[in-house]
Amino acid sequence: MKTRLSTAFITLMFAGNALAADGFRIESEAQFVRDYGDQIEQVGPGVYQVVKGNLAGKTISIGEAGLEYDLHIQRAMIEKAIKADRDVSKQQSMIQPLESIQQHYSQLHALSTGNISAMRSSYGSFPCVYRPIGGANPIYYSGFANVSATAELYLSDGGGGLNLYYARASAAASGSVNPPYQVPASLSISVSAYATNRLTGQTVTRQASGTYSAGTSTGYVGSGPSFGHDLYASAIVNGIGNCYGYVSISDTLQIW
Repeated sequence: MKTRLSTAFITLMFAGNALAADGFRIESEAQFVRDYGDQIEQVGPGVYQVVKGNLAGKTISIGEAGLEYDLHIQRAMIEKAIKADRDVSKQQSMIQPLESIQQHYSQLHALSTGNISAMRSSYGSFPCVYRPIGGANPIYYSGFANVSATAELYLSDGGGGLNLYYARASAAASGSVNPPYQVPASLSISVSAYATNRLTGQTVTRQASGTYSAGTSTGYVGSGPSFGHDLYASAIVNGIGNCYGYVSISDTLQIW
């Protein structure tokens, strides 16, 4: 049996709307739906399945609703791993950052004196707000990100197809913000990339953060020669400090 599953998590203001070869560059949920409406289907609040094109199978999650969905998926994966008697420490370590992002969203709700929905509509899915000392009016700005995650067969079988015994996974994430000159420098972007072979335990995790930009990637985690594959890759970009938002894309390849 061959199963190809994909899970992608996104919530950011991405400047631009080009679809990369193995990932997404997105400005807002509305723009995402407008530009890729013929390739996607909505499967829940803030959650979209890509059903056409070379990225078919991936799932995009946007906003706090998407973040809640992603937490649910991660917890379900841990329960499955426990039943299979696998080490779940690495998967548990992936939940903690998501919970921290959720708390950061809660801070936005607590601090905002205006209409959060209106702010997001104006500044996309990845809003940033700086509150000057002395009570001056807040300064709003935004950022962008690129994420990609791939779990795939890759070696030619010599007949125009791909060899079922060789597979690989990789992920990459990058993001940046462009604050107005009135906004002092502070950490704004956090990125992470994760790729693992769940059968062998080989795992690569990369993390970075930056004032104006950050980027990271895993390189490839291989699987082969093997009669079965269970590969998973994900990339996350989220706002920190004055910036809010979350994006992740992941891909899973399972062949038994």
